[in-house]
Amino acid sequence: MKYETVAEAYRDLEAATGRLELIDRMAELIRATPDDELAPVCYLCQGLIAPEFAGIDLGLAEKLAIRAVASAAGVQPDLVTAAVRTQGDLGEAAEALLPRRTPSVTVGEVVETLHDIAAAEGPGSQGRKLDLLAGLLGRATPLEARYLLRLVTGNLRLGIGTPTILDALVRVHAGGKADRPVLERAYNICCDLGVVAETLARGGLTAVEAMRVQPGKPVRVMLAQRLSEADEILARLGGECAAEYKYDGVRIQAHRTADGEIELFTRGLERINNQFPDLVEAIDAALGPREAILEGEAVAYDPAAGELRPFQEVMFRRRKYGISDAVRDVPVSLFCFDLLYAAGEDLTRVPYPRRRERLAGALSLSDRIRLTTAADVSTPQALDALFEQAIADGCEGLICKSTGPDSSYRAGNRGWQWIKLKRDYRSELSDTVDLAVVGAFAGRGRRRGVYGAVLLAAYDPDADLFRTVGKCGTGFSDAELAELPARLAPYRLDHKPALVDARQPADVWFEPGVVLEVLSAELTLSPNATAGWGQLKENSGLAMRFPRFTGRWRDDKSPQDSTTTTELVQLYRQARHRG
Repeated sequence: MKYETVAEAYRDLEAATGRLELIDRMAELIRATPDDELAPVCYLCQGLIAPEFAGIDLGLAEKLAIRAVASAAGVQPDLVTAAVRTQGDLGEAAEALLPRRTPSVTVGEVVETLHDIAAAEGPGSQGRKLDLLAGLLGRATPLEARYLLRLVTGNLRLGIGTPTILDALVRVHAGGKADRPVLERAYNICCDLGVVAETLARGGLTAVEAMRVQPGKPVRVMLAQRLSEADEILARLGGECAAEYKYDGVRIQAHRTADGEIELFTRGLERINNQFPDLVEAIDAALGPREAILEGEAVAYDPAAGELRPFQEVMFRRRKYGISDAVRDVPVSLFCFDLLYAAGEDLTRVPYPRRRERLAGALSLSDRIRLTTAADVSTPQALDALFEQAIADGCEGLICKSTGPDSSYRAGNRGWQWIKLKRDYRSELSDTVDLAVVGAFAGRGRRRGVYGAVLLAAYDPDADLFRTVGKCGTGFSDAELAELPARLAPYRLDHKPALVDARQPADVWFEPGVVLEVLSAELTLSPNATAGWGQLKENSGLAMRFPRFTGRWRDDKSPQDSTTTTELVQLYRQARHRG
């Protein structure tokens, strides 16, 4: 298959202004893709050359890519640099500089070459990467070069997410929208869009339904709704629940694979074995089953004092260098709360009480490997008492879990099987939410030259859209403001993204990619906000009143893990009910 076919689809997707248009064009590309190349094409449309959890880093900075363009075009690097300044984009600069030629690059050649670039290490590796990329660009058409360069420098920005690709796949290879949940679950339990697409194309929906979790492939984490009153929570969960302490740490999914290796993944699918070597060792010693997948919260913990430490301390462990010093200075424990796979059995369809029982039986506990504190409760008074004890013990609150026969592990879903009860949610004046940055506004006065505020959005999973809740410019330090343009630069667009629903114009637009935590005095109705549009009042959405950045970047969350519009509507209703 010619890579030009993919590049032409990229061009059309980039220009699309609505989600239906995105799905239509993506479906057209899938129809044109042979079954045996569907997996790599799906990865390429995600801006990847392999599943995200593979952690493949092409290791190409823009300066090296500029040299590759210069070599392929037969010009000096300074000329390419000047073209980048003029065009504002390396891909478009290359498109203008490279000669017109007959397409000769295939999808297979692109993927193989990019894998070779990623694998180049050690002395001379930069020269090897340069030669490989220049050779690829030397055979590519100008349009192909535009998107190859955006891919290798991490700036593809097509405006589509995995949900859009799934919608297109079911349109082409299944019965349409009604079959989408089957594909979604399959993706959520393996996080490998290529495998899902290939399985669907070759074996149909039945084969996709038969997919199971597999150690070594992370499962998208199950998420929780939030409520602030004990009686509401119990009513939602059938009158009783298992209430677990909610620890303030880093959520980790630990896998022991068939070859006995331990792999640690964050909720964002990042491998972090090198940051927590002590946990790798402790899990290996504690875990009984040869193959297993368990989940827990890595928390800074002082075993000598028996005290939990703040979130900021465990984040000290998220570093590339000085790991041995960090292990010594900030000991951590893994508080385990779920078992998804053990001894050849997929447990995600098993009710929660049975999973918890299997988890307890699978572990040899120690100071480093512990179970979350949990209790079965059936009265609001008991739930409130446990909440207060959790706070006193240094936790954020509780996760209240359904114990009924339908209490399976719903990977990637935020349903009412799990409900958060946190200290913030019980405040009359403040709620903490995680929101995606979709735009920014030019600073004025002392903020001249940097962004003065950012436009934030909540995620609407039903529509696969990011709906705005207003702008936030308070809570950022001068240093954070200074580095904000660089942090957001990889996601910058010259137009509003198709997946963003906004009535308020921004000075700069961003593809959703950065998530931050915000504290707001309250939620209020606004004709300029689109979150929850029309659900509470005609021609109004929900906006934040006096929002403030807490200083916490949610790098552990993807944009789709942001607070949902449904949660915001629920928070608004709860606040008005309390009032």
